[in-house]
Amino acid sequence: MEQDLAIRVEEISAGSASVLGPDFLTLFAMLFINITAWTMISVGILYTFLGVVCLQGLSERLEKDYRERVSEWKRKKNVDDNFRQQKEIQRQYENDRWEGRGEWYDDLE
Repeated sequence: MEQDLAIRVEEISAGSASVLGPDFLTLFAMLFINITAWTMISVGILYTFLGVVCLQGLSERLEKDYRERVSEWKRKKNVDDNFRQQKEIQRQYENDRWEGRGEWYDDLE
């Protein structure tokens, strides 16, 4: 941008360019660079602020809590699945006994 400005001043002083200002592409490039620079500065300030108030510990604590909840959910799901499986076996046993096919079960008790 600085080089473009220097070239523009030389062109104006030589009389080969207009004094009205930069063209559209130069304005667009300047706008893009300014927006990008301010975005990077904002992100840096936000990152520094979050580091100062120690939100990394909060993030780690939330992640640990999430993992504990997931492991607890898996454990409960396994217990529930085992219970359903036992209930299905019991239901099948009762159906077999009711229909008279389960007489050999009586020896197991």
